[in-house]
Amino acid sequence: MLSTKLTKSILHTTDTYVKGLEKAGVSTIGDLLNHFPREYEDRTDVLDSFSLINIKEKNTILVKLLSLSSQKTANNKILSKAVLEDKSGFLAEAVWFNRKYFANQMQPYIGNKILVTGKVKYVYGKVSFTSPDTVTDLSKISGEIVPIYPELNYIPSKWISGKMENLKSYISDITEDLPENIIQKYNFISKKEAVFKIHFPKNKHDIEVAKYRLAYGELFEINYRAISTKYQKFEVTQGKSIPILMNPELVKEIISKLPFDLTNHQKIVLFQMLKDMEKTHSMQRLLEGDVGTGKTVVALIACIHAILESNENRVQVVIMAPTEILARQHFASMEGLLLQYQISSHLLVGSLTAKQKKAIKTDMKNGNVDVIIGTHALVQEDVLFHNLGLVIIDEQHRFGVKQREVLENGLGNRSGIVPHSLNMTATPIPRTLALTLYGDQDLSIISEYPKGRKEIFTKVARTESARQQIELFVRSEVEKGRQVFWISPLVEESEKMDLANAISTYESLVDIFSPYTVGLVHGKMKAKEKEQVMKDFSDNKIQILSSTSVVEVGVDVPNATVMCIEGSERFGLSSLHQFRGRVGRGLHQSYCYLFPTKGNSTDRLKAMEKTNNGFELAEIDLELRGPGEVYGLRQSGVPDLKIADLKDLELISQIREDIEEMFEDKKGKKQAI
Repeated sequence: MLSTKLTKSILHTTDTYVKGLEKAGVSTIGDLLNHFPREYEDRTDVLDSFSLINIKEKNTILVKLLSLSSQKTANNKILSKAVLEDKSGFLAEAVWFNRKYFANQMQPYIGNKILVTGKVKYVYGKVSFTSPDTVTDLSKISGEIVPIYPELNYIPSKWISGKMENLKSYISDITEDLPENIIQKYNFISKKEAVFKIHFPKNKHDIEVAKYRLAYGELFEINYRAISTKYQKFEVTQGKSIPILMNPELVKEIISKLPFDLTNHQKIVLFQMLKDMEKTHSMQRLLEGDVGTGKTVVALIACIHAILESNENRVQVVIMAPTEILARQHFASMEGLLLQYQISSHLLVGSLTAKQKKAIKTDMKNGNVDVIIGTHALVQEDVLFHNLGLVIIDEQHRFGVKQREVLENGLGNRSGIVPHSLNMTATPIPRTLALTLYGDQDLSIISEYPKGRKEIFTKVARTESARQQIELFVRSEVEKGRQVFWISPLVEESEKMDLANAISTYESLVDIFSPYTVGLVHGKMKAKEKEQVMKDFSDNKIQILSSTSVVEVGVDVPNATVMCIEGSERFGLSSLHQFRGRVGRGLHQSYCYLFPTKGNSTDRLKAMEKTNNGFELAEIDLELRGPGEVYGLRQSGVPDLKIADLKDLELISQIREDIEEMFEDKKGKKQAI
């Protein structure tokens, strides 16, 4: 059985290796069979002449071992050096480093033919191999494709490859992971056959077939789970949501009252949302947009339209934000347009008095307020709604699943209806990952910036003189009446890390930029204190704000034109981009300066200099760090992928189409009964 624990007797090895595998997370037969090769060495094409070598690839060549000796280098390392001869009598050199017993082991084969496999280079016109693999038993290995496995807790590939032979018989226990109709549609081999071919390929075609089959299976599992959840929501909410028919004339009228034109992307996304809300099951949509692309205004138009077009069933709308600062900002920016349509609104946040909260909750329960904007305070047990029809959650990834579900499932809704649901995020995620991570929702993307928006000039300050020049420039901006964010990775000084902190940075900025006012805000402050500092900054009573990452999302101060980030290599690309998005919101040219700690100018920081596009940065981050580290896939319930690539949009799109067809067929059959 695949769940059988690996033992000395199964692997024909020692306890040391079994324990080493266990430390690497490989404790069962199934675990080891799921440890797939990283690459392959093709020894089916064995060369016999150095003149046929491809300098860019690994080569396998049949040679005579003429001599082999070893010696100690100046730094006490062992260097083994061999002279090799091809069939034409041409000579080559091979060297191995720190192989203590290698020369002794190879002594019996001097004068005999052996296989060497490795990359070559030309040294003074002579072919030279560095640490090539050697095969002395030509009858067993010659003409094979050899799998190369990733090491497991320092256990080498050759050992793993040898032990796979012991597990061959267990491959027959592997169960199928795809439905029969999918296997027939693509003429797939079975999963057990794919696993056999991945470990024991006879040719390159075996490898290609096995990899595609296993990749399809991995991605099918993830996407099936997400799409299944989407269709379950469809079934559960069918007939329980209020259909709100789109009124194009009303939409045009609302848009005409805006002081700017919508971009094409905004119009497309708005249409998608309004068409979703015409249905009798709840909309489940994720709106993903880069910083400054205008997600909030699209949500506001949908909000006004839903309230005015729900007629006698006038619905309420909730807008939930992750911080009080952002909730207050939404309330202030939306209130004007809402009042033009006689739409009432309340703000429900934690810093209100108990009396204020009670009055607002009473209005919500009795239907005396149309729009409620707030924070986590909206998901308390005593929060009830009269007729909640639309839930908008900003920066949805900052809320727990259960918190979102309280609103999305209409648990506090006295009318019993299930509201339409719109989740928003300003964290750009590559489309392939968004489809995988949030596959239970329909996806809308705004990546088009409003016309006339200036790019934010971004520069890494790599020297002390560069920092001094930037400080002079910042002073000139403040003298023009502009404002500055100054971010630090820590609140207070740390004994373990030599990093900038907001408090010491604040003290330093007070000295540097006297007589201008410097403010301080960080996560350890009380909510009211933070709120007052942010209000003073918004009102330009504070010119320079020393802060931690509490300003990463949503803070809108159009007069701020400079963002300075200390210890910038400590932040991920997504956070750096969010910080940068706090400036560039007004009419003036804006700037972002990155101050890495000494000698830490990373590829991430170079990427920030090159582009302002959040989606491009997300792709770069994905390449640099991989999906697991960037998006915490394990925490999201997405298993580690052994073969598949989450960047493979073509395959993911095909798989999702296949799964959607399966569910549509099921839905059609149910409706026909």
